[in-house]
Amino acid sequence: MKGLHVDDGGVGGLPVVLHHGLGADLEVWREQIGHLRRSRRVLAFDVRGHGRSPRASEYSVAALVTDLEEVTAGLPRFWLVGHSLAGVVLTGFAGRRQERLHGLVYVDALGDSSNPAPEIREYFRAHDAGMTPERLQEAYREMLGPLARPQTRRLVLQSVARMDLPAFASLRASVLEVAPARSFAGPKFAIDAEGNDDNPRMASRLPGVKQRKISGVSHWLMLDDPPAFNAALDEALQ
Repeated sequence: MKGLHVDDGGVGGLPVVLHHGLGADLEVWREQIGHLRRSRRVLAFDVRGHGRSPRASEYSVAALVTDLEEVTAGLPRFWLVGHSLAGVVLTGFAGRRQERLHGLVYVDALGDSSNPAPEIREYFRAHDAGMTPERLQEAYREMLGPLARPQTRRLVLQSVARMDLPAFASLRASVLEVAPARSFAGPKFAIDAEGNDDNPRMASRLPGVKQRKISGVSHWLMLDDPPAFNAALDEALQ
């Protein structure tokens, strides 16, 4: 998709591409962008229908993978870091373009959402049908939970309000239609919020993924504890 908002800068080392999750924008990575650009190139972007990127007629995992291919077309081999729903995009991209990737870092992220149980499909359908801005805000307040810092809560709810509303239900439905994950031979890491990894679809359950947990944080761990998250990210990117 043309016109996606991209923040690209820094030199040295293997480049890092940061992919935000559903309802967010690249600002969730602001602390990581500043930290990593001291020593390497970092590219972050707002996905279609989010942040400062334009709205779209199609919202699907396949479309996000294609957008990622286009945004990174000028890069050499790179690290790909993704949060939450973006983990499925990482898995899909790695299956299609292994030659372009050095490694993957999943951040409290899904890994393989293929072949979901019927009750999961029904829950998504019932929950997401007729979504309104008010219901969406309430859904994210619940997801933020008690551990989110006040600033995290504010930033997340602001970015959710900017999202093109149809993107929420469409992308969640699309996650359930992806093909099974293909193997990726490069290094793979999962940085997870402690207590959030009981879902068997999480990336930490994929073969060969090395997991690191951070305690006392919400699903948006990069916002809640930037120093701890940056240290874990540095360890993965060595």
